[in-house]
Amino acid sequence: MFRILKAFAWLRWRMLVNSLERTGSRDRLERFSLAIEQLGPLLAAILLIPSALFLAGLGVAAGYSLARDTPAIPFTAVRYLLFAVPVLALIGPLFLPAADRTNPIRLLLLPIPRAALYLGQAATAFGDPWNMLLVPLVLGIPVGLAAGGALIPALALLIAAALLLVVIIGLSALATSLIHLVVRDRRRGELVALIFIIVIPLVSMVPGLLSDGGRRRGRARQPILPAWATTIGSRVLPLYPTELFVTGARAASAGEHRRTLGALGALAAMSLVLHGMGIVAFRRVLDSPGTTGARRSAPMRAAWAARLPGLSNGASAVALAQLRLALRTPRGRSILLSPLAMFAIFGVMMYRGSGRMDFGPFRFGSGLGLGAFTSSICLLSILPIAMNQFAVDKAGLTMALLSPLTDRELLAGKAVGNALISGPPALVCILAALLLFPGGSPALWLTLVLALISVHLVVAPLAAICSASFPRSVDMNSIGRGSNAHGAAGLIGLISFVGAAAAPILLTLLATTVLRRPLLAPVLLAGWCVVAYGIGQLLFIPARRVFAARRENLAMLV
Repeated sequence: MFRILKAFAWLRWRMLVNSLERTGSRDRLERFSLAIEQLGPLLAAILLIPSALFLAGLGVAAGYSLARDTPAIPFTAVRYLLFAVPVLALIGPLFLPAADRTNPIRLLLLPIPRAALYLGQAATAFGDPWNMLLVPLVLGIPVGLAAGGALIPALALLIAAALLLVVIIGLSALATSLIHLVVRDRRRGELVALIFIIVIPLVSMVPGLLSDGGRRRGRARQPILPAWATTIGSRVLPLYPTELFVTGARAASAGEHRRTLGALGALAAMSLVLHGMGIVAFRRVLDSPGTTGARRSAPMRAAWAARLPGLSNGASAVALAQLRLALRTPRGRSILLSPLAMFAIFGVMMYRGSGRMDFGPFRFGSGLGLGAFTSSICLLSILPIAMNQFAVDKAGLTMALLSPLTDRELLAGKAVGNALISGPPALVCILAALLLFPGGSPALWLTLVLALISVHLVVAPLAAICSASFPRSVDMNSIGRGSNAHGAAGLIGLISFVGAAAAPILLTLLATTVLRRPLLAPVLLAGWCVVAYGIGQLLFIPARRVFAARRENLAMLV
């Protein structure tokens, strides 16, 4: 068993080393791209060292304060830090790349017992950053107790710390197996991913926005949860894993042996239950097929085969394929729907605030401001696709490269496809803001639309250059970092968006503030759109050259 686990550890290490090694099939730019991609995780790993030392010191201080019966401020801080760990263990497999565990189904071909496979799968949870930081924190408490002279309580807390680690690993292993089972059904997995991308983050914003509105109008703050929920929470909280550890620590330091044994027994029973459920779920993963789900029907096949006006047949097909990718993947749907959901929440807040709302540094006093903010979010939300527009196609890019498409058609189709993804949600936000909160000069509403068009015209060729220079293999069914563009491409995209938006903003301020003629703003923006189109066409010349030079590398990546 130990030799198998050692082989698993070596396998993970070799996978990491292979991702960092230089290969002769990669050019200098691709090696630079891979180095930047690995820079973030390496810096995070380096930052874990001082964080672990600090938490170890905090744990020792907390244990020493318990042994000496001094004010337990460090122990209170430890309690609050520990409270978040089980939650992170449950949701972590959804978001972190470490959640992409080694596929255990492939290992079934080897003479490895299923129990060893489960242990190897569960052991990968130690790669999660919160688990790495949990170890020095909980082990520091018994060290502090021993330093304070409480040797027997220190031994009890050492056992409790080991049991808590086993419980957290069981939670992570169970969550990972359940997620595997959920996403086996493709549509069910896409629905769950969409919920975690859009619904949960937006719902979490509502209490804060509601409470802010109440404080601005001078009303007394009302409790968010009903009384029955508070009562149930107070009864269930003592059974929370970290609260059992805290109870055991306090009881051990106070010499209450019965409470200490009760907390240890509860942690032991919880670990057995969680790992028992985890083993059952893991066996279901091994016994179930790779993917399930009904074949998608194609009632709109004629619509997808239509030709867009102003484009060739090839460019139109590329544009519609880009739009279809966004409509059929969870990350693409989130790009389309999250700005609309954000507009709905902000619209409700503005309605409750009589047409006004504060959101951090932003203050919305009219529908024009709300429309400008949410439509800008629509353009920014497309960065994960626009700045990685070639690699997101995966095998589809290989087919496009083998088809009789010119580079001009391919890049033009990608630019139009990105506009079809971000444009309709932006127009919906603007029209809804105009209908719900009318006001302001009609010329400024038209100016807003022209400004968005000019920004896209300038950013489109830059997005093509970044996508060809810094491609990243992604999974559009993922809801975390696995579906994001390369870090360098995303940063350049954000900077280019801000730079492209500077000219429309300055021209609008010139017309409204300096010249005091709002009707002149759409005229200036219309002229700037013509200039932006010319700038975009000039930028597409180097974009096509970069793409032509990187065709082979892009094909190898996907």
